[in-house]
Amino acid sequence: MNEALTGTLERARSTFATVSLGQKVVIGLLFAGLLLGGFFFFKWITAPTQAPLFSNLASSDASAIVDELNAEGVSYVLTDGGQTIMVAKDAVYDLRLQMSGKGLPAGAGTGYALLDEQGITTSEFQQQITYKRALEGELSRTLKSLDGVNEAIVSVALPEDEVFVRDKAKPTASVLLGLAAGTQLTSQQVQAVTNLVSSSVVDLSPEQVTVTDTSGQVLSSPGSGITAAAGDARSQIELETQARLATNAQQILDRVLGPNRAVVSVRADVDLSQRDTTSKTYTYEEGTPPVSESTTTENYTGAGGPMVGGVLGPENMPDANANAGGGDSNYTKESNTSNNAVNETTTVEEGAPGGLNRLTVSVVMDEAVAGNLPQGQISALVSNAVGLDPARGDDITVATMPFDTTAADEAAAAMEAAREAESAEQMWSMIRTGGIAAGIALVVLVVWLRSRRGGDVEEDYEPLELTDDMLAELDRIRIASTREEPIDNAAAELEAAERQKVRGEISTMVSERPDEVAAMLRGWLTENKS
Repeated sequence: MNEALTGTLERARSTFATVSLGQKVVIGLLFAGLLLGGFFFFKWITAPTQAPLFSNLASSDASAIVDELNAEGVSYVLTDGGQTIMVAKDAVYDLRLQMSGKGLPAGAGTGYALLDEQGITTSEFQQQITYKRALEGELSRTLKSLDGVNEAIVSVALPEDEVFVRDKAKPTASVLLGLAAGTQLTSQQVQAVTNLVSSSVVDLSPEQVTVTDTSGQVLSSPGSGITAAAGDARSQIELETQARLATNAQQILDRVLGPNRAVVSVRADVDLSQRDTTSKTYTYEEGTPPVSESTTTENYTGAGGPMVGGVLGPENMPDANANAGGGDSNYTKESNTSNNAVNETTTVEEGAPGGLNRLTVSVVMDEAVAGNLPQGQISALVSNAVGLDPARGDDITVATMPFDTTAADEAAAAMEAAREAESAEQMWSMIRTGGIAAGIALVVLVVWLRSRRGGDVEEDYEPLELTDDMLAELDRIRIASTREEPIDNAAAELEAAERQKVRGEISTMVSERPDEVAAMLRGWLTENKS
């Protein structure tokens, strides 16, 4: 085994010794590049997958967790401005359990978890304060889970329970929101915050919740509701309606005049009132039998007139019959009552908000391209595109004016300059890349040509032609070298060492510079021939 390995190494060493210097440099560079690429590939393939350990952390909690990770020797990466800690995916759950055992993050010890720390000696005042803190902590944790909310601080004012008090104070709450950069809450989101807080506290109405952000803007306050800072629903609906109608009209004008040759502005007065209408209608179909029917008959026979009632007077006195002169009389009365079946229809109409009270449209066209166009047709086209209703009081104005194209020309020139600079940069990048590739190809070509030239020189060497005199001289030298002459051993050893050293130098020179050695030998032969 050792002999085979030694033979293999010896053959490799001898093969490498026959390679020229340029080829050795290329082989070395290739070997170094292979080692470097293998190193980076191994580092990439063995790198652990990262997963968030905790996110949306406060600065104090993040600092405490980082200290613990450093003490444990765990590698981590901070992202999201230091609010998220990334660790190896396979160690996430173990690290979470370790951090929880040490009370980290500290926010986990708030909320209703505070109620677990109460003892039997806790006073009623301490219980109320702890309950208030727990409620505020739970609300803060819930609000921080909303998109765009990085921090939330909730303060709840709970009135004390008093006996024999008719007008009881109502609870109030205030919310301070720390929003992410570039985030602005809409009216629906602010309403969700107020409803969430009010629904979590007994007897707390949404109107008694104040919501502000860290920039000092009041998003909702008692008595004023949701302010304009949170986004007014009316303005949002109006903007959406105006944008939609203006887009419809702008598409027609762009097709007729070309892009950036006309401007359309739409002002929409949106009705956001909600109306409920209830109406009842009764119908009766002929021939339908009555539901119920009753008949009443009254008969009277006797002397004198019947007591039929009426206005008090002489004829209604007790002795009226006696004074009337006597005589018999008959009285009959009949009444019929029918309850017919009647159809009843109840209609409830609910008017959804978003109706249009009035539209005003303004159209301005570039005089350079719209000077000969009939404005009547343009007005009719735009009116149909936006659904203009003159009976509703809608109005449209169409005008032709010269457009100021200075800004557009400057922007076009800047874009053209940027495009040319980008093209030039791409060209120079291609030139640099091509130059580097050409240089590498040139180096490889030079090395290859040198190796080929060395082989060609060796192949082109012609066998040496020796004359009879040269052969006789070489034979004499050979015979002289075989004669035994008494010599000093020390001098012989020294001469042999010197001769071996010279041979080694000659062998090295032949292996490293074969072309020069061949040229020198040819020169010697040429001189001997001459």
